[in-house]
Amino acid sequence: MDKLQRWTDDLKLTLERDIRELERQIKEAKRAASLALSLEEKLAGQKQVKTLEAQRNQKRRSLFDAQDKVDDRREKLIAEVEAKLAQQTVIENLFSIRWRYIVELPKLATKEHIERKSVSAANHV
Repeated sequence: MDKLQRWTDDLKLTLERDIRELERQIKEAKRAASLALSLEEKLAGQKQVKTLEAQRNQKRRSLFDAQDKVDDRREKLIAEVEAKLAQQTVIENLFSIRWRYIVELPKLATKEHIERKSVSAANHV
């Protein structure tokens, strides 16, 4: 949103500067037309004033249109952010895995094996 605001400010400043310049030119053209000696010069001056005023009015409309577009875009961005904040997460099992850990124990000694160990231990004593 900061980029949008900076762009808006730049556009607004540019258009306002252009409008002020056109207003200055209009003022000069009106002065020149009022000081003109002949009717033809006065008419030409008035036509120039009319042209400059039309340009100024177009710049003003452009400024208002740009501000409307920015406001619309800002509202859309806010709505998108609100929608993202309103999202809910749902946990759902998609599949299950079962496993069993099997440990193979060494074979237990048989009775015969134990007796042999006992006899061999007794012989060593």
